[in-house]
Amino acid sequence: MDRTIKILFVTIIWLTSSVSHMTAQTPIEKSPIPLYLEASLDVYTPYKGSLPFEQTLDINYAIKRFSIHALCSSNLFLPKDGETKDYNRTVNLGGGVGFELFPRDINDRNIFEARATVTTSLGSNNFKNTSYRIGINWYTHGSTKRLSPIIGVGYNIKTFANSSTHTYHGMYLSFGVRF
Repeated sequence: MDRTIKILFVTIIWLTSSVSHMTAQTPIEKSPIPLYLEASLDVYTPYKGSLPFEQTLDINYAIKRFSIHALCSSNLFLPKDGETKDYNRTVNLGGGVGFELFPRDINDRNIFEARATVTTSLGSNNFKNTSYRIGINWYTHGSTKRLSPIIGVGYNIKTFANSSTHTYHGMYLSFGVRF
């Protein structure tokens, strides 16, 4: 499983490496291809004695105020004792859509985007799940910035394939960067 994860991340990084020279989209001038890469760390509210974390790589394509997302995330369910094992880690793949809540303004570089995503686990273990997430993300745009912070907050539902693991409902907070 670890080899599969490494191959997946290397492939995604390789596919997105050509995007790194592009600038962020502005209201007046547009980047050649409105393709963006986001990397974030998500922290969830505690669940049944464990604290869920998620590292997410998001490739998204902007179409005016809408966006389409392709996600790869590594989930870790950290138990109270802090021990991590293979059984409490999962890799999820999925997608989603986004919508900028307010039109872009040249005087205000803040963007608030509502997003809805669905991901599902690869492989099989005790924490195999399907995740449904809805939230609001904040980031900035500008012609001179290639890198901007992104902060998100929202609600997540994880349904587990293992019948002995209950469905997770909780809030999340996300911190990351957008290229």
